[in-house]
Parts: sequence; structure tokens; C-alpha cells
Amino acid sequence: MATSSKVILHPTDFSEDSDRAFQLACCVARSQSASLIVVHVLPRENGPGGGIDPAFINEDAPIVRNCRASFRRMRDNAGDLPVTFRIVSGNAVGAILKVAYEEHAALIVIAPQPRCSFQLELHGSVAEGLLRQSPCPVICLRQPHSPSETPSAFIANAKVDLQSRHTVTMHE
Repeated sequence: MATSSKVILHPTDFSEDSDRAFQLACCVARSQSASLIVVHVLPRENGPGGGIDPAFINEDAPIVRNCRASFRRMRDNAGDLPVTFRIVSGNAVGAILKVAYEEHAALIVIAPQPRCSFQLELHGSVAEGLLRQSPCPVICLRQPHSPSETPSAFIANAKVDLQSRHTVTMHE
């Protein structure tokens, strides 16, 4: 009989808010004995010759070296939790959803980024796109109201059950 492993997916832009969401993703992964995959999307610009072709991501490019350095810091912060890191390219929502499907993610943990209303009207938000199209539940970690609000405090007071591919139950 095949065993089903749980996978938590955390998209990151390496911001402070994403760091908080990474902490929460680590806590959930530990509590669920799940693996954690962290993905960073390199933007692909529109137009001929624009952007980065994922098949030719140059490991020596400064943007890739910076991603790898950030991944090393995240790995250090994850302690003994096994974490896989991926760099992909393209439209953020589409690239994240592709990884979620490929890895059979049970949950996506993301920190939505505040944007101006013009940007939201023009492009929408990554969090909104994931909430609408994701094959699995999505936790959007809001910005804290106070410095004492930490992901570890949140997860300590809640039990997350990944009961199905469509439901996350939070228990106080």
C-alpha cells in the first residue's frame, strides 16, 4: 500500500511578512509530520526577450545567488525540519499553482503583500489568485497588530488538521 506524505508549500518573496509565514509553515509542517517546500518565483517580463527562461536559470546570476543565500538562512532557521527549496520563473500565481499540483500540496501558507489599490485593480494579488484557484487550502497570514503576535504563538494556541485536500480545521 502506498503511503501518502503531506506537503506544505510556502511561496516566499523574502520579505519580513514572508519570514513570519515561513515560521508558521514550519510549525504546521512539524505538527503534521509534513514536508515543507519553499518556492521563490523569479518574474518573467512580458515582451520578446524579456524575463528569465526557467530552463536557463543561471546559477551564477546575482538574483539566483541572492535567492540561494536567503534559502540557506531559512534552512538554518528551520532547524531539523527537512525543507526543499525551489526557484521557478513566470507569473507568480501560475508558477506557485504548478508547484502545488506537481508536489500534491496539502496546504499553502503565504503572507499577502499590501499593494496600492491601482495595482490590485490592474493585476489582482497573488494571495487572491491562490485563494481562488488553489487545489488545496491556503492560509494567508495577515500582518500582526502587535509585535507579540508571532506565528509560533498562533500555532501554539491552535491545532491544524489537514483532514482533506479541501479543508483545514483550526481548533483553539
